[in-house]
Amino acid sequence: MYQSKKEVAMRGGQLVQQEGTSVGKALGGKAVALFLTGSAALTAGSANAAITVPQELLDVFTDLATAFGTLVAAGAILFGVIRGTLALFKLARSVFGAAGA
Repeated sequence: MYQSKKEVAMRGGQLVQQEGTSVGKALGGKAVALFLTGSAALTAGSANAAITVPQELLDVFTDLATAFGTLVAAGAILFGVIRGTLALFKLARSVFGAAGA
């Protein structure tokens, strides 16, 4: 059974008054979120400047991405062929079924 927020807040016939005590209001949510986002962006920017990736590792992941892309394309083609064949059989069944064959 669904109860509205007002019904849930009613206890003993008296409306329960809620104070503005949520975490967002208590901490000044927007200012805290802005500060944390800015500090995270600055930390990530400075951390990325110090990272160097060996060329061999980049080559390995490039080859893996190429192989994965090839497999996905082959799977899509195979799916299309199977789906198309099934659609043709369904069409043929309806055509020949309507003709009374």
